[in-house]
Amino acid sequence: MGPSRTDQLLRLLPRLIAPVALAAILFIFSLLSPVFLTVDNLAGVLSQMAILALVAVGLTVVVRAGGIDLSVGVALDLAALAAAALIADGYRAWVAIVAGLVFGLLVGAVNALLVVGLRIPPFLATLSVWFIGTSVQQLLTGGGAPIYLSTPRVPIEFALLGRGYVVDLDGVVISAAIVAVVVAVLLGLTRWGRSVTAAGEQPSAARISGLRIHRLQISAYLLCSLVAAFAGVILASRTNGFVPGSGQAYLMDAIGAVFIGATLSRFGRASVPGTLVGVLIFALLSNGMNLIGLSFFWQGLGRGIVLLAILLLGVLLSRGDTARAGALKRLFARPAATIHRQKAE
Repeated sequence: MGPSRTDQLLRLLPRLIAPVALAAILFIFSLLSPVFLTVDNLAGVLSQMAILALVAVGLTVVVRAGGIDLSVGVALDLAALAAAALIADGYRAWVAIVAGLVFGLLVGAVNALLVVGLRIPPFLATLSVWFIGTSVQQLLTGGGAPIYLSTPRVPIEFALLGRGYVVDLDGVVISAAIVAVVVAVLLGLTRWGRSVTAAGEQPSAARISGLRIHRLQISAYLLCSLVAAFAGVILASRTNGFVPGSGQAYLMDAIGAVFIGATLSRFGRASVPGTLVGVLIFALLSNGMNLIGLSFFWQGLGRGIVLLAILLLGVLLSRGDTARAGALKRLFARPAATIHRQKAE
């Protein structure tokens, strides 16, 4: 006998928290600011969230594999540093782009070595890489000096990567959408994606079934860093240079977006669509707070409260499913039992 409609509704409640929060943000800020729901403003929100979306999508892969990566900001920064430095030295655009991606991949390779090879817990391993990578940036830039690119010397191919438009749509948004679709397909529709999910959720069973857990974990860290590196190259193109530590600004929001998105799954599973919902919540929230003139010092508090509320409600509703289902069954069972007795009489 399958689950009743009541059981299905109760199981659905935790998955509705993020969509309801998104709808509430849209409703509240549309009342507080007449500009909020305009086409121009929403297009600006998409442009602003594109790089964060790339970082969060990359992080989704590692979380899906059962790990965490606190060094995605380092991968972004080193990629941006390599790309900007080579463009400043007069190299061709494709050389700068490839070098940026390679630098980002090195971060993923180090993470994989520490986590898979040396069996260091992912949190501690990637935290160490975060500290090391931050210092490397300082050393390579002479103490943290920014790199500014002269517009006339920037190849048009590199400039278009971060500042180009396709039919009035920001090219970065298109790039982020393409990457998100590719990663979503890899995770959801391929054997590799199913294996990564199994390795992350049931590592012992996956190992017994013959899956090569270590290779899957390595590939997850490499793909995460590659996507973050691509975001770094785009950031260097968009800002026409490099500022040390700029990638760290995306780390916490990316982590929050991934775990907000996981509430959309009945299994608490990170997914690309869910992550994008989380990114959209943070982007619209930040945009709305800016439009109403809320102080920067209060905006972090606002994001933290929204994140905590979504995750806390998710936990409470998930834990309460069984109790509420039992209570509702008893509530509806009493009238039914009474009717049966009356018919029998």
